[in-house]
Amino acid sequence: MTTVWAMIFYLIVAKGKKKGLPIQIKVDLFVIGSDKVCQLRHQGIGPEQCALITRDNKVFLRDWDTGIPTLVNGDLAPPGEEVPLHAGDRISVGKLEFLVQFRERALSQRDLEEWALTCLDVDNERELRESDDEEEENLSQRFINASQAAATMFDRLQDMRGIVKGRLRVSHEVDATVIRFNDVNMVDESEIALVKREVFENVTRPNLRILLDFKNVRKMSSAAVEMVREIHRSVSMRGSTVALCRLRPELRSILHTMKLEDEMPYYTDKRLALADRW
Repeated sequence: MTTVWAMIFYLIVAKGKKKGLPIQIKVDLFVIGSDKVCQLRHQGIGPEQCALITRDNKVFLRDWDTGIPTLVNGDLAPPGEEVPLHAGDRISVGKLEFLVQFRERALSQRDLEEWALTCLDVDNERELRESDDEEEENLSQRFINASQAAATMFDRLQDMRGIVKGRLRVSHEVDATVIRFNDVNMVDESEIALVKREVFENVTRPNLRILLDFKNVRKMSSAAVEMVREIHRSVSMRGSTVALCRLRPELRSILHTMKLEDEMPYYTDKRLALADRW
């Protein structure tokens, strides 16, 4: 008689206030999202962000293409496809991060919590060990002297502030790609065409949250508004969402006239835009 192994599948919270909490997955379809129908609910992600599917003693992750990326070990989970999960894999979505683990036998709650923390410790040690190995291999090349180290730190600070790319300043804040237009006047059609091309060069990935920041813009033509509409419609086909922020009050009327605010949200403050769901 063949004995069938009864797999017990857990998600272990890998960061935040509940770090180390083991969540046993007892159903064949476990949905993560912000909607009340989900078994695991969290604000700031899609209504039905992704699902964990248990089938034939195997577990798969399926992203439901909400526009917010789901990552497995740092790589984008292709929307609509099933990604097989293994022990030690990490799932990240929004501010959530989980470690995937399995057990053959059940434990008491106290032993289960200790086991979950041990799994996290082992996984963190492995990452640190791999990181240390890479650091030793590259140490002589990256940090030859103190001045180079200081330059590297300065570069990292610049990355956080954003990188100037042609007519744009591109940064990655929270879970959004922020594109600030550097041009004061967005009027000339040939210049607008160049700006549009640069925007498209920086939003090639699918499922992005793209925030267009008009802080520096003082003049704007109807051609510029049509450029924004074209960007929105194009990236939407790849699962991305677009919002606008910090347009001068005297220029907002053109958005209203051309009904652009009907197609995408607008915010007067960038922080509010980044904190909101769109």
